[in-house]
Amino acid sequence: MLKKLKSVLESPKGLILPLAFKSALFSAFLYLSVVYSSLFMAVFLLAAIYFYFRPTLNSGHFFYSFLILIITAFLFVIHSSLFIIPISLLFGVIFFFILGIKNMIFRHRNAIYYLLNTILFLILFAFFFASNRSNLFLIKYLLLFFAIFLLFREFINFSVPEASNYHKNNLISFGIAFLTIQFVWIIALFPFNFLNASSLILLILLILEDFSVNYFSGAINRQIILRNITIFLVLSLLIFGASKWTP
Repeated sequence: MLKKLKSVLESPKGLILPLAFKSALFSAFLYLSVVYSSLFMAVFLLAAIYFYFRPTLNSGHFFYSFLILIITAFLFVIHSSLFIIPISLLFGVIFFFILGIKNMIFRHRNAIYYLLNTILFLILFAFFFASNRSNLFLIKYLLLFFAIFLLFREFINFSVPEASNYHKNNLISFGIAFLTIQFVWIIALFPFNFLNASSLILLILLILEDFSVNYFSGAINRQIILRNITIFLVLSLLIFGASKWTP
């Protein structure tokens, strides 16, 4: 397992340490923002922007992942009082992935980007289902919709570079985001806890991502459809079975 992880993170010598240092500062400033004052939040934000845009290589390609990370970090600062250290470290690891992918340091960028994209979606859904959805109901759903749209469009642009039709990509991303929000609304009616609800909607979105990539690549066929349906049924049954139904 460690050997496989090392292979995925393999990069030109001397580039990982500066990346790790920036990510450690990211985690440290985020932790200080939660524990102490808003002054550290300003330092955290300025440092994150500086680290992301220097160098400017590929800044526009992964900006939405960076933006979602910063927004969820702000939500963490505002609402969190538990597990501050591990969550700060998690955000630092995500920032590490973003910088490594953006600056083309990792040799196996696709695998790490898919992991990054999955984690960001999971964090988004976890924040949404853990929040009090009765307050600002419409605003929260709209914000989640736009976040899904932006992350999904970035995912398609990265995963299928040949899918260069801007309007088609936007239309597909809009449709997937709209469909996902409908599933979010349905799942919110079930008495799941926020982790199970987040896992189920993430599973649905990952299936939709796989369908979309195969559609753009022209590789979609009956076997892929049956495989995805089978995966969805098996994993959704596991999620339902592991759920503790809460009122």
